[in-house]
Amino acid sequence: MQPDYSQIDSQEKAQALYAKKELVKLHLMPLDWGGQDVAMNIIYVPEFVLEEKSRIDGMIEELLAAGNNLGYSASPEYKGNSFIASKLVIKVSGDRDLEGTIEIW
Repeated sequence: MQPDYSQIDSQEKAQALYAKKELVKLHLMPLDWGGQDVAMNIIYVPEFVLEEKSRIDGMIEELLAAGNNLGYSASPEYKGNSFIASKLVIKVSGDRDLEGTIEIW
């Protein structure tokens, strides 16, 4: 069954689910790539999203290691008043153009 996060309409409610280990903290810009551990770089998501983003970021790291010059963005999209993103869109531009979407709920 697909989770429904429509009632999670505040950071406090999201952090309560995080405290219960129902959600994990995800950094939009990875810390390894210069992202910071600050609220504007953090969203709370089910664990599978963290795993999928790590897989996508790993492919991007391979492109960077191969010498590609890339721009990167990870943009959450929301439904209604929910504080939990409904999807995460990852875009790469520069020497290679890629876009991936992780459907969250």
